[in-house]
Amino acid sequence: MKIDRKTLLGTALAIFAATVWLYWPCVRGGFLMRMDDDEYLQESIRWNGLTWDGVKWAFTTTEPYYHPLPRLSHLLDYQLWGKDPAGHHATSVVVHALNAALLFGFLWTLLGRAELTDGERLLTASGVAAVFAIHPFQTESVAWMSGRTQLMCTAFGIGCLWAYVTGARRWMVWALYVGALLCKPMAVAFPVVMLAIDYFPLRRHEKGGWAPLVREKAALLGLAAVGAAGTIITESRPGGLSIRADALPFVERVWLTFQSLAFYPCRLACPVHLSPFYPLPREPFDPWMIVLPVVGVAAATGLIVRLRRETPAAMAGWAAYVVLILPVSGLAQTGQAAVSQRYAYVGMVPLLLLAGGAIVWAWRRSATVAQWGLAGLVACELVVFGLQTSRLIPVWHDDETLWRTAVAEFPDSVVANNAMVLVCVAHNRMDEALQYAQRYAELMPQLCDSHNNLGFVLAAMGRTTEAMKEYEQALQLNPDYAEGHNNLANTLMQVGKVQEAMQHYGAALRIRPRYVDAHLGMGWALTVVGKRDEAVQQYKQALELKPDLPIASNALARLQAGR
Repeated sequence: MKIDRKTLLGTALAIFAATVWLYWPCVRGGFLMRMDDDEYLQESIRWNGLTWDGVKWAFTTTEPYYHPLPRLSHLLDYQLWGKDPAGHHATSVVVHALNAALLFGFLWTLLGRAELTDGERLLTASGVAAVFAIHPFQTESVAWMSGRTQLMCTAFGIGCLWAYVTGARRWMVWALYVGALLCKPMAVAFPVVMLAIDYFPLRRHEKGGWAPLVREKAALLGLAAVGAAGTIITESRPGGLSIRADALPFVERVWLTFQSLAFYPCRLACPVHLSPFYPLPREPFDPWMIVLPVVGVAAATGLIVRLRRETPAAMAGWAAYVVLILPVSGLAQTGQAAVSQRYAYVGMVPLLLLAGGAIVWAWRRSATVAQWGLAGLVACELVVFGLQTSRLIPVWHDDETLWRTAVAEFPDSVVANNAMVLVCVAHNRMDEALQYAQRYAELMPQLCDSHNNLGFVLAAMGRTTEAMKEYEQALQLNPDYAEGHNNLANTLMQVGKVQEAMQHYGAALRIRPRYVDAHLGMGWALTVVGKRDEAVQQYKQALELKPDLPIASNALARLQAGR
């Protein structure tokens, strides 16, 4: 069976179109303002889209890590679509569809070195690309605007691997790899993935050994080391994403790594009980929760290494999967999530290839009736994945749909309960917010943020005395808690204690000079005591930090008009 270019192009276009069709409902979603979308949107507003100042910002800021190309894409989206989330989401849908088509092309080329007929090669490449496109795991990266880092890193990463397999010029491989690194630090894994490809199906190590293969990738490995070191430094700063070593001991990090390596294959095969957020486990740990992933991963790795001569594909696929997951596993724990679906966005590809190889092996050894049964099973699996994805897309519609789903799956999640407090407050549902705030405080009584949130809800309900007690307790736990100082000051202003309020606004600004709410509060207090010129300066500073701020604009206009 000879496969011509028209067939390949038609297959790639079909995968692209079907992916766009499946994920197009994402354009009806909004921005997830408590999940990083707010930062990208506000910075785009601040720089007025893709301007020269915006480009300089994208290439110079390192918070929380260096990823200038996705930042540029958000600036461009704002230039084209403004604050309309539909255009921003449409871009993500198209990039994901492009990734699926690119993956098909890459796999078609890669599998040309495997012992497959053209028909098997086409079906494996298209099948893996189709599952990659529609699997429920991908919903997070596509439906969440901030998942753009994952999408763009994968686009450059697949392009880099494809160029490497085709034997393209070295500068092209390097350029594409640098593009991937400028999108997300997880790209540090791609040079090692190249070595896995060298092992199988290219088998390049059989001619000259491993030393020449490592030397030819020395520049890429060096870039990966620089990228990894830079990310560790930026994310380890105060306020960064990395969790301190004393907050998460090494033993727990190792266990979380094994849990990550076990979680993704299991959920990849059976995507049930998927949640937009998976909290870090709280002590005491269930012994089986520790033993099962460690034993499972160790047993699988040992078996694959032992059978590496008979099944080199399994060795290469498992190695590629491990190195793609390690940068986003508990070993380099960032944030409060134990695992995240987006971390398997490209990491699932080696596992899908192994599954595709297993299906080809079974197909060759099956009778005709069994082959039809196998084909039907695969078709049903694709339908189930597509339906699951369609069901999950609305979960990412807004902050409330996301966190309500997370709380339903993990009722004792500290992060999810805290998020629901903020969501309910934003919708002025204070009685419901109070329930979540009280639950948050019960779960984490030693955390200043839990008392601060409870105080905020109580203050909004008019229970100022109780609110001030909660704020004071938060500040006892952490005297350098800027938000606690700011909220206590707001409550003091409500009861007429302006001088005390100014002291706490000042404390908040000393701790966090770029704290917009504290600048607003200080402006309010200065206005009350008649220091109008100083109040004007506070409102101006707030607008410099957050230009799209009607409260500051209106207050500033009133003060300037009254001069």
